Amino acid sequence: MLYFRSLASGSSGNAYLLRTETISLLFDAGLRRPALEKVLEAEGVPAARLGGILISHEHRDHLGSAAEIALRHDVPVWANDEVLRAAGLEGLNSAAVLEVGRPMLLGDVEVTSFPVSHDAVRPVGFLVRVGGKVITIATDLGKPDGHLAEAVAAADLVVLEANHDPEMLHSGRYPPHLQKRVAGPTGHLANYQAAEVLAQHVKSDVVDVWLAHLSRNNNTQTLALRTVIGILRASGLARLRVEIARRDRPSLIWSGQARPQQLSLFGEECA
Repeated sequence: MLYFRSLASGSSGNAYLLRTETISLLFDAGLRRPALEKVLEAEGVPAARLGGILISHEHRDHLGSAAEIALRHDVPVWANDEVLRAAGLEGLNSAAVLEVGRPMLLGDVEVTSFPVSHDAVRPVGFLVRVGGKVITIATDLGKPDGHLAEAVAAADLVVLEANHDPEMLHSGRYPPHLQKRVAGPTGHLANYQAAEVLAQHVKSDVVDVWLAHLSRNNNTQTLALRTVIGILRASGLARLRVEIARRDRPSLIWSGQARPQQLSLFGEECA
C-alpha cells in the first residue's frame, strides 16, 4: 500500500502524510496541533500512530506543532543537526538526526534529504523511495540547483514549489524588502522557474506533478497552471499531469498507480 496525501501546502502551514503497509510518516508539521491532530484522525492515522515526523527546516509554517506532537504522543522527530538546534528540538528524547544526503530506512520507506536554497539554517527537500516508486518533495527554495535536478529526475511524483507570479509580486502590496526576499535566490520559486525545472528534468510525461506552496497574495491556481502547463507544452510535455496542492486544507492523494493522463487546465483561485 502506498498512500500520499497533501494535508496543507502554503505559508499558513505545510504537512504531507505518507502511509504504507508498515509505517505512517509526516513530512513537515506546520499546522497548529489541534488542527493537525484532527486532520490526521480523519485520515485514519491518529497522531500517536505516526512512525515519525520529518522536518525540512525551522520556519514556523513547516515546524509548527512538531514539538507538541512529539511530546504528547512520543513520536520521533527527524531533521539534520542544524535544523534540530534552530527549531529547539534537539532536547527532545524523540529527536534524531537525519543526515543530509544519507539514506535512512523507516519501515519500508527510504528517505534521503537533499539541500535546497532558502533563508534557513540548513533547509532540505526529501527524496522518498517506497514500493518501487519515488516521491520528491521540494518547497521553500529560491533557485534550482543540481541537487534539485537529480531529485526531480528520479521522481514518479514531484511536489514542487510554484510560489509566485513575478508580475503579481512586484505590483502587489508587499514592501520592497519583502519582494526582494521572496524573489531572491534564498526565497521562493516563481511559477516559470518551477516549470523550467520540470521541463528540463522530469524523466517522462507520465510523471505526476503537484504544484505546492502557492502564495495567497502573489499567485492564483489558474495563473500557476497556465504558466507551468504552457511551458511544459512548449517543451513537448503536454501529457504531464499537473495539479495544485491546496494551501489550507487536505487535497491531493497519490497512490503511485498508473492513471489516465488528463491535464488540469484550470483550478479554483487561491483563498
